[in-house]
Amino acid sequence: MPLPTSLTRLSVLLIAAGTVTGTHLSAIAAEPAPSQAELQPLRATIAETLTLDQSQSLALTQNRDIKRARLEVSRSEAALKSIIATRYPKISALTFWGEQVTQPHGANFAVLPGVFQPITQLYRTDMQVKEAGLAVKVSKEQLRLTMQQTIATLKKTYLNIVALKASIKSRESNLAFLEQLEKYVTAAERAGSALHVDSSLIRAKVAHADYDLDKDRDDLITLKQTFNRLLARPVDRDFDVLELQDRGKPSNILPPSPVYTQALATTRAFADRPELHQNDAQVKQFRLKQKIEVSRYIPDISVGATGIFSHRLDITLPKTFLSVGFLSTWEPWDWGRRLEVAKIAERQRRQSEIALADLRDKVSIEADNARRALLLIEKELKAAELEESSSAENLRVLTKRYKAGSSLMKDVTEAQSNYSEAITFNVKAKVHYAEAQVDWDLALGRDPRQGEQ
Repeated sequence: MPLPTSLTRLSVLLIAAGTVTGTHLSAIAAEPAPSQAELQPLRATIAETLTLDQSQSLALTQNRDIKRARLEVSRSEAALKSIIATRYPKISALTFWGEQVTQPHGANFAVLPGVFQPITQLYRTDMQVKEAGLAVKVSKEQLRLTMQQTIATLKKTYLNIVALKASIKSRESNLAFLEQLEKYVTAAERAGSALHVDSSLIRAKVAHADYDLDKDRDDLITLKQTFNRLLARPVDRDFDVLELQDRGKPSNILPPSPVYTQALATTRAFADRPELHQNDAQVKQFRLKQKIEVSRYIPDISVGATGIFSHRLDITLPKTFLSVGFLSTWEPWDWGRRLEVAKIAERQRRQSEIALADLRDKVSIEADNARRALLLIEKELKAAELEESSSAENLRVLTKRYKAGSSLMKDVTEAQSNYSEAITFNVKAKVHYAEAQVDWDLALGRDPRQGEQ
């Protein structure tokens, strides 16, 4: 499409400026190269360019929510190990040092060591180990969910930055064209070949285009700050992203997703979604808690050995003895305390079962919606490409007609705005396609690296 006359003149000026600049290159090359110390401040001002894969890798290692989820996994694993340790013999010692007050025997000393291996408690301990193992599974599924949601948010933020940059570029081009057109109309008005209403109209268009440009720039700053927060970096750290370079689907951002039927998508989601695994483990946890509380009615019986070793302790027991046998503790009546605690666990289990059934329906809906969105986005891509090509042709025709005096200035400015918006819409359609793939991976429960395959 041929450029408008004003843009052509602007291009000639830029080329001329580049030619003048080129004449000074030889003189600059003759100067000594700057030192590394002199280059360091310059390097610090150059914004780094992040790819989507690099951003994802940084998020998986630096994101604060992911770090907290990893710490929760480590905490639950430590709790599991501590419960496993209760299976082993318990070694204890009671030590006393003092002086008898009834008879002056001087300082006395006594040690009562003991080693006891739980017997009947092992039944309850095994259930506690299983419950702690389920807690580890819940924390790991929560880690998977946090990673998936964080990476999905990161990708969408990245793609919105790409779209907003394209929108800013389009608006800058539109504003530059309108400013050049304003100069042309102002000069034509002074010469008497243009109406005052044309000048007023173009000034209003310039003011509106300048506002839209500043608003997009402000939104871009907010998106970049949000992106840095997701990477746990200083929010004001500058960076750049890769733009969509192809005219078709943005395959350089995300690979295309295969087409699934509704039944297959639901099956995959049921098998991989971390929320379902997490909720199912919680149901099993509460079932075990109920059994654990009821098992506390069983007497705690341990086998072991104990003794006493004393010095100057005037008691009827011998100064040294060792005994092997059984130790038992039992609370046969607790006024219904343990039964009520078991009822609490039973109510929690039933609540979790209801939540699991509802979650399965929600996952089924999300998977099918994401599947249909991928099919629908194909039409948006086609409509965006047709709108861009048609608006470009319309601008070319109206510009030619205006120069011939057969169209109004209002038609040209509207055509230019439509063309600029069509470019932005086309870029956003590609971003919507990539975002639909992100939602698709999230709906199926794909892990970040798995979703890239």
